[in-house]
Amino acid sequence: MGPKSKGLRCRSRKKLSKHPREKGMRGLSRLLQDYEVGQKVSIHIDPTRIETAPHGRFQGLTGTIIGRRGSAYIVEVYLGDKRKTVITEADHLKPLTST
Repeated sequence: MGPKSKGLRCRSRKKLSKHPREKGMRGLSRLLQDYEVGQKVSIHIDPTRIETAPHGRFQGLTGTIIGRRGSAYIVEVYLGDKRKTVITEADHLKPLTST
């Protein structure tokens, strides 16, 4: 028999937790954010909406919006030298500021 699983979020407990001052639901401004095709975004998983979150390996990566699928966005991300597409909603994305 194999070892007992400790659940889906077992190895991401620290990554998917919030600071005590940030606890609770996000404001509406984050959810109503609209992105255009070609815009650069950063993926930051919001632990309050885990059902629409991308896989934990994409946390902190930067990608480009390449399209929409319903209310979700299709983001192109490079993981090493491979190009991946991530489908996620706007509450897990942050716009990059051009400086």
